[in-house]
Amino acid sequence: MPTDYEPPRDAADTFARYKAHYEGERALKPEMLEHADRALKDGATVGQLATWTGLTPEVFRRRARALGVERKRPPTVGKLARPESSEETTA
Repeated sequence: MPTDYEPPRDAADTFARYKAHYEGERALKPEMLEHADRALKDGATVGQLATWTGLTPEVFRRRARALGVERKRPPTVGKLARPESSEETTA
């Protein structure tokens, strides 16, 4: 594999643009997360934050749990989820 490889100009431009955006995202993320934490405490939903930021709702679910923000709805999966009736009938 040659060590003197140079990507084609269009690829090099794409790589440079990606790097600039990636570095910008890394610089902006702490400020965005501060605003998101405040918004969660003020009543924003994880779905709203996901829509506004392009991140997944799970990112904000985890942040909300870490902040102790009250859930907007009961859990539907996992160990905290409960069936409609917790009393099972046996025949």
